[in-house]
Amino acid sequence: MTEALLAMLARQALLFSVAMLLLWALRPLLLKRLGATAAYTAWLLVPALLLTPALPRLAQEPLHLVLQAAGAPATPALPALPAPTTDMAAVWLALWLAGAVLVALARAHQQWQLAHLGDVLPAGSSPALVGLLRPRIVLPTDFEQRFPPTQRELILAHEEVHRKRLDNLWNLLACLLTALHWWNPLAWWAARRFQADQELSCDAAVLASRPGALADYVRALLAAHDLHSLGAPLASRWGSSHPLVERIAMLNRPHFSSRRRGAALGLALLGVAGLAYAAQSSVPASAADAAAQQKVEIRLNVSSGEFKAAPRLITTLGTRSSLQWGATAAQSWRLDLTVTRTEDGMLRVLTQPSYGGKALGQHTGVQASGKSFGHRIGGADGIPALQMTRVVTLLPADFKLPAKAASAQPGTR
Repeated sequence: MTEALLAMLARQALLFSVAMLLLWALRPLLLKRLGATAAYTAWLLVPALLLTPALPRLAQEPLHLVLQAAGAPATPALPALPAPTTDMAAVWLALWLAGAVLVALARAHQQWQLAHLGDVLPAGSSPALVGLLRPRIVLPTDFEQRFPPTQRELILAHEEVHRKRLDNLWNLLACLLTALHWWNPLAWWAARRFQADQELSCDAAVLASRPGALADYVRALLAAHDLHSLGAPLASRWGSSHPLVERIAMLNRPHFSSRRRGAALGLALLGVAGLAYAAQSSVPASAADAAAQQKVEIRLNVSSGEFKAAPRLITTLGTRSSLQWGATAAQSWRLDLTVTRTEDGMLRVLTQPSYGGKALGQHTGVQASGKSFGHRIGGADGIPALQMTRVVTLLPADFKLPAKAASAQPGTR
């Protein structure tokens, strides 16, 4: 269970990093060609990619079929992530989750400090929209002294755009993702750029409905350059950490509202998410194939009366393998062994012994790879006692038997 959860988080981290790198590369082009609203909308790529592993898998892998039709030799997949050892999986998972909890608690404390101020903020604070389900605009005590009526109207319009777009709920998602990926520098870059694009998009929306208010809007921004943002993560503010020069420069760019451009952006986002989904389709199948072929080594020490032996057996996970010895059929031992892997990385060994053709039930033991396990079979009803000690070791995924050894395993099947 620990390894499975850590593997899921690692895959999410990979998808998150891919989304961040794409946005980092495309954001300047989006701002220049399509405007601030398009750049803000492009952040939908993040949840879109993160949700692709949860989508149902098709019976036929789409990317594999396309490449097969094109004559490609193999199906590419997302880069393979290094698998931690069983002993370290719990440690890495604990560190990951502990860091996430600490970041979340720090953010919650910042939000509590803002909520504790109530509906009136101290002088010198930035006007803000606070709250999630029923957001409200809170203003500083010096709001009317700092801003004239025309600028106050533009600031309130700006916060109203935040309210209509449910920006505080998107801020909550951004906050949770930042906490979950606290160790990733791209997450902290994304937190700053997401908020910046959010403010630029609201600026563009306000000026699109008030094209003659550009001069007053710039003055309002300049008047707010020294306002304190209070740092709460779940709040949309008039003043932000976005560079003021860049924010004002964006106001002078045309505001694109073409439906064709919007449709093109939407199709591009769906295309990227579709490619990510198709690339992952091949991963479960490949992982399952690799697991089905993974080898294990079974070392036994068996003794029954004067008979002693130390056979070594190399088999495949999930494969039933057999060992048999004895002078006659009526006095022969047979061990059928099947090794599988549990969710937490342990090895489950099913042993089905028989003596003289008579089945002696079965025994299931769970042990760590490389650890010794012993038990006793028989010893009653005319069945001689068999003392057995075994060590089962999971071999590396790329382990291959030498050609001669592979052809010389008469005791296994």
